[in-house]
Amino acid sequence: MTTVSKQLLVEQWQTLHNNHENYESYALIIKLVATAITLFAFTFSVATFVTFLILATLWLQEGIWKTFQQRTANAIIAIENKLDIHNDEQSNESMKPYLVYKQWQENRPNTQVLIVEYVSNSSKPTVMYPYLPLMLIVLIF
Repeated sequence: MTTVSKQLLVEQWQTLHNNHENYESYALIIKLVATAITLFAFTFSVATFVTFLILATLWLQEGIWKTFQQRTANAIIAIENKLDIHNDEQSNESMKPYLVYKQWQENRPNTQVLIVEYVSNSSKPTVMYPYLPLMLIVLIF
């Protein structure tokens, strides 16, 4: 691989990585909109069913953003595979640059362990915070 093509791959990796990280910001914006809509619905006595539909739509929208993010990660892994093939000067896999996503995917646990990890992370106050209070507010009022 020439130095120029490697540099182009690295630049593409950096661009896709930045886009991948931006999707987290979009997910946060969706959560903030869900919070604002719930407060609006509470303030103006919007029907519970309507509020639940809006929250479900926003939840699905966040799922769509996460799908885009995953597709970006897949493209990044493809680039990392190309960089890995042509990076013979370093024998230690953990020391190779620009293999973050590939290494993450290779070290991903099995489905059962992953589900336990998801539930555990979902139970953290910083993750529960936007959804549990919103659901309680909608149900109570």
